[in-house]
Amino acid sequence: MEPAEPSRSSPKVVEISAANRPPQAHLSEHLANERTYLAYLRTAISLISFGITINRFSIYLVQSKLLPERNVPSWDLIGVSRVGFGMVIFGLALLVWAAFHSSHVSRAIDDGTYRPSRLSAWIITIVLLLGGGLSLIWIFPH
Repeated sequence: MEPAEPSRSSPKVVEISAANRPPQAHLSEHLANERTYLAYLRTAISLISFGITINRFSIYLVQSKLLPERNVPSWDLIGVSRVGFGMVIFGLALLVWAAFHSSHVSRAIDDGTYRPSRLSAWIITIVLLLGGGLSLIWIFPH
């Protein structure tokens, strides 16, 4: 009796062990890491751009005297320009952190030791909450 030939329509199942895995086995993880880095990059660019815009526009309003005198004491435009400067600093810090974080995650993916860090998400959240709250207190001191 001859062995039956496999039908041409049935799919061929191939098992790949961890030792002979192709080099692109973690490609989707690396692409997800790159998308995350690009999201941080976009956020940093937005913070820097918006901070510069706030800073320059507040200086323009002070120098051009377009605001009536009675509005200037209640709305301290010098303080607003400092908030813009703070946004630029935070955007630059986020950019540096994102580069370090992306390379750390990439190495951990390659080594097979990656574990997500909840601490970094909490740190960024707390820094933003404190920065936003201090900005509100600084801009609206009353």
